[in-house]
Amino acid sequence: MPNPATTDLPIPKSWDEFEDICSDILKRLWNDPYVVRNGRSGQKQFGVDCYGLPTHLNQSDTKSYAGAQCKRTEEIDITVINEEVKKAEEFEPLLSEFLMMTTAPRDQKLQTDVRNKDWVFDRVHVMFWEDISLELSGHDDLLKKHFPGWFKQTTSEDDVINLLLSSEPHDFTYDDDDGIFFLKSDVNLSIVFERGEICDRDFNEPWVKRFPDKNAFRQPVYIKYSGTKVKEELCVQVDGSRYIIPLPNSASDLKLSPFRYHLGRILNDHTGYDFNEGLQRAGITVNS
Repeated sequence: MPNPATTDLPIPKSWDEFEDICSDILKRLWNDPYVVRNGRSGQKQFGVDCYGLPTHLNQSDTKSYAGAQCKRTEEIDITVINEEVKKAEEFEPLLSEFLMMTTAPRDQKLQTDVRNKDWVFDRVHVMFWEDISLELSGHDDLLKKHFPGWFKQTTSEDDVINLLLSSEPHDFTYDDDDGIFFLKSDVNLSIVFERGEICDRDFNEPWVKRFPDKNAFRQPVYIKYSGTKVKEELCVQVDGSRYIIPLPNSASDLKLSPFRYHLGRILNDHTGYDFNEGLQRAGITVNS
């Protein structure tokens, strides 16, 4: 059977789907979990669809941004690259690197043109659909998220955790009647609120008293795949259930792991309250 490393994956049917794929890949390439899409539809983007702070550009105290343009097209040439780079020159702060990610097939002439031109940025690079397919082939969780029907294989605990970490809050559907989040692209992945008597138990660490409503309750959360419990996390409902906060390291070490922070973002997406504001009020920070 062909695999994604040797055979092109099907090109996404919409620009929005393609941008989601590009954003997820950039989080891995740049080693930056906070890569974001730039603005929203209708807003001026200055030739940049996604941006972040790549680790390879940020070895000192200065911040160096990289930006990417995601272009779903059948062909592309140096004229298009010039136009997009010109737009990106207005992005603030000034980018250090600019990456064109495209569904067009790899083109040797364009690669040569890009290498030989002097750019205002330190680096300009083109990533073609073959390159994107090859990069995806190294991340099973991203393949499952964006191309769930491409292949079948066993699912490990790490696969499930990586699938969760590569997803955003808007990727889930929440069923309030049952207290379950389902991943839209793979409904085998669910996040389930415990609804039993344990949720009525008071939680009394000092940080919960920093909210207007000082009552707090335990809220176990289960991460499941195909009905199997993969991981359990204890969370706390605070301030009249306005916030659902994963348990910090300890009562005196008010820090969340990146995983628990990411889980908290998903759990609080349906509440109507800002999760980060809840953490700030509690005095909880995120481990770097």
